[in-house]
Amino acid sequence: MTKPGNTSDAHAPLIYDATAVENAKKLVICVPGALTRVDIFDAVLSWRAQGWEPVFYPFPGLDGRALSPPLDIAEAAGHIADVARRYAEKRICLLGFSTGGAIVVHAATLLGDDVKTAAIAPALPYAGGWPTMKDTTMDLLASALRARSVGVRSVWRAYYQALLVGRAGLQDDRLSETARTLTLDRLAHMIYPEGGLLRAHARDLRRWAGPEVPLRHPQQLAFFAGTEDPVFSTEATKAYAAKLGGVPVRTYAGHGHMLFLTHRSVFDDVRAFFDATDAEPGKPSGLSD
Repeated sequence: MTKPGNTSDAHAPLIYDATAVENAKKLVICVPGALTRVDIFDAVLSWRAQGWEPVFYPFPGLDGRALSPPLDIAEAAGHIADVARRYAEKRICLLGFSTGGAIVVHAATLLGDDVKTAAIAPALPYAGGWPTMKDTTMDLLASALRARSVGVRSVWRAYYQALLVGRAGLQDDRLSETARTLTLDRLAHMIYPEGGLLRAHARDLRRWAGPEVPLRHPQQLAFFAGTEDPVFSTEATKAYAAKLGGVPVRTYAGHGHMLFLTHRSVFDDVRAFFDATDAEPGKPSGLSD
């Protein structure tokens, strides 16, 4: 479906169909988050029918990329900007999830007004700082209690449910059952924080201060976030958007961090933003969609 591109940098092996990219008029460069493979963007493959061709940036240790060196956000953004400039005659858009959101925001500052950029559940500067570190620690402890285990995989599967529906969702019988079902469905694709993966993926985010230059046209960027995101809160995300100059934030009530699983039509909303059309008004965004 996709294949490694002919990149000159072995540390940034973007994945794409070289012939399709050459022939396409529109490219969307997709960047996953920590402990996620590029398959979280499988929905984007259907965009080919509308003339888009996807390009993927894999994280260290996944999708055929070596674990070392670890992720460097500025370096990743630079590689993505290089690809965008290489195909400057095409329409380029950037799409990132979580830490990938930080990368595409950084890349957008390098490319100026030439791209539209969407970030789903975007990572915040310094990984959200102390509030995120504290809340994540408490969530992991609560997950260990629910799992009745301190084993990494057991705790991670319990924590994954909180990532899906948020803390409040776990107190709701229907949503907690939905979270368990989605987690079981995801087990075959689950990436665990083992073997140095989390360190390689997350270390630089804790040092990332955000864009080095202001966004000249913040309306070229949009955030898509669940109101129950236990990692990066809605309030913190909106504050970050305001600091960037008024980036629009679309929120999804009752959803957590993993919007690509709980509200798959978020990709339709992203494409509508890229195509400069409005998403269907009044469209529900519950987990039952």
